[in-house]
Formats: sequence, C-alpha cells, structure tokens
Amino acid sequence: MSDFDNIGKLMHLKLIAIKVGENFSESEFIIKAAAESILQADGRNWIPVIVKEIGDYQYQVVSNHFVYAVAQQAKLERVWCIVISSEPQSIEQAKILAREVLPKVNLNTASRDTILVALKYLISEPSSALKGVDPIVATNRIAESNRKTWSNFNPILTLKCGITKGKKLDALAKVFFLLPLPDPSTLPTPEIVGIKFASRDEVFTRLIYLSKSKIDGFEDIDIEKSSDIIFSASKGKWKSLNPISKLECGIDSTKIKTLKKVFSL
Repeated sequence: MSDFDNIGKLMHLKLIAIKVGENFSESEFIIKAAAESILQADGRNWIPVIVKEIGDYQYQVVSNHFVYAVAQQAKLERVWCIVISSEPQSIEQAKILAREVLPKVNLNTASRDTILVALKYLISEPSSALKGVDPIVATNRIAESNRKTWSNFNPILTLKCGITKGKKLDALAKVFFLLPLPDPSTLPTPEIVGIKFASRDEVFTRLIYLSKSKIDGFEDIDIEKSSDIIFSASKGKWKSLNPISKLECGIDSTKIKTLKKVFSL
C-alpha cells in the first residue's frame, strides 16, 4: 500500500523511514540545545519536517532540515512531518517559506512595486554592493524600460540608474532571474495549467495571450496587475475559477468562461 494520497497531511513518521535531502550544517550547540527542548516537550516537534514520498513508506526531507537534524540528535523514534508533492515548484515553495532559500522574481515581467521592494531589500543588506543606489530612481527606469525580452542584466547599464557593471550588476541575481517571453502576438494557444499552482509567469503568459488575441475584452485589462493579484490570492479552497471575479483584478464574471481556455483547477 502506498501513502501517495497523503499529500498535505500531518503524519507521525518513523525517523528511520526518512532520508536526509541535502547537506545541512548548524552549530552543534544549537542542535543539542534544540534537541533538549524537544525532549522536554514530550518528544514532540511542534514545527514539522517537510518531506516528499520516494517509495512505499519511504520519505526524503525537502525542507525544515534543521528540525530533522534536531530530531536525529534527540533520537526520536517518530517525527511529525507534512508530506508534500514532489513537484519542483512545491518543493521550492516549501524552501522559500522555511527561509532556506531566497525567493526570486522574473525581472522580465515583475511589477514596479515588486522591483522596488526587491531593490530595497538588496540595498538594506549589510555590506551591500548597491549601497548608494536610489531604489526609486532605479525602479522607475527599470520598470519603464522595454525589458520583456532581456536575456541578461546588461541593458540596465544603459539606464543610468546608479547600477554599474561589476558587483552592483551582479548583486541583482540574488533576487531576480530572467525568463524572457516570446512576442505574445505570435504565441500559440498555451496549455491549460492548474490555477492553484500556476507560477506568476504562467498566469501572466496566459493572460497576455488572451489580451493580445483580443478575446472577450481581455485587451482592456492591466495584465501585470491582474497577474500579481491572481498569483498572490489564497486559492487553497477554490472549487472553481469564479472567485477570480471577486479579486478586483479587472476580470468580471462574464470573463470566467474565457479563463477556462487557459486555466483549470
């Protein structure tokens, strides 16, 4: 019997059935002290380990590696875990929420507000290479540029926004990536994707297709804003696409049927 239908459930799994996912390092003192706190709490880890199933009753850690290391130190027989989908997007999300990796956004399609907060984050870091860069000036010039086809950060050098070649330009890779989109006017009909797990770029690509194809008035919608709102919405309890019409993103109930051409649940 397999547990693959237990995705999303909190489970009390045998520690010996869980394999380590990635190399993890932490102070020996921190791990031992945390292990003692677990033992004092009747051997229960209140923060679960995030695992994926790799076989019948066999699991692998994908996030919260610290908790797994502490459970090992405490020599627990069982550890509380949440089983998640093995899809890369789900694993990446778990790592981001556990703050094990830094989230990145696509500079080709990011909204002005997203670019601004990302630059402010980089500038605020200790010893940041971007110290002295005015985030508002840089954001405005990047956001207003024709960046949808950029394949690297070099065009930023021509914007005279304070970001120069070398460490300043290289620093952008910490929070931005580039995934240029083809000319929307030549896009074929995109494959249908599940709205609950679609990335921001997947949402944007499909809305821009509807917009450029001038289908049912989508050409009048602010696609950047709509993509941000739909991607950021809490969609866990959605049973249809109808809640989109209540998000104030320019898509009313009359356009929901059109969305079914590119989105599913």
